Amino acid sequence: MPTPDEKEVDDPRSRKLPPIDRGPEPQGRTGGWIPTAGVSPKLKFFVIGLTFVTIMAFGIFTALLIKKVFVKGSNNVPWGPQLLTIADKLKDKGLKPQAIEHYQKFLDTQEADLKTRSRVSFDIATLYVELGKCDDAVVWFLHAKAAQPNAPHLQESETQLKQCRGRPKTSR
Repeated sequence: MPTPDEKEVDDPRSRKLPPIDRGPEPQGRTGGWIPTAGVSPKLKFFVIGLTFVTIMAFGIFTALLIKKVFVKGSNNVPWGPQLLTIADKLKDKGLKPQAIEHYQKFLDTQEADLKTRSRVSFDIATLYVELGKCDDAVVWFLHAKAAQPNAPHLQESETQLKQCRGRPKTSR
């Protein structure tokens, strides 16, 4: 009479897998070898191909990650000079609030040197003076002075502020 284990092995409906036929172990090798007896060539080719594709995908991913993290792309042209150009043209056309908005966007998004930051802040302050918003002008004159304390264009700022404060206030 077969034992319960033998019965399950012989039963085709059993969920238990049959024992692995490892075949003869290669000489000089002990333990841990992968049996290939009974594996179809198509399955071997598929597994090798899938392994190759996985390694290639990992290599591409690693290369893209390194490029993104460590290499500054030369394709990324900064938008800063264009923002200044737009703001200057808006100022020339008399669109002062829009010019102020673009100047501020430039200062918020760009790493500008102190000289440029001072000039842009001074331009914003001048536009606020022209709009009659003296309090805002004072703030931007202080920004300009903090960025470049001895700038020649700041000499006229005191005169502009006095003139602004002498005018009647406009609504905000």
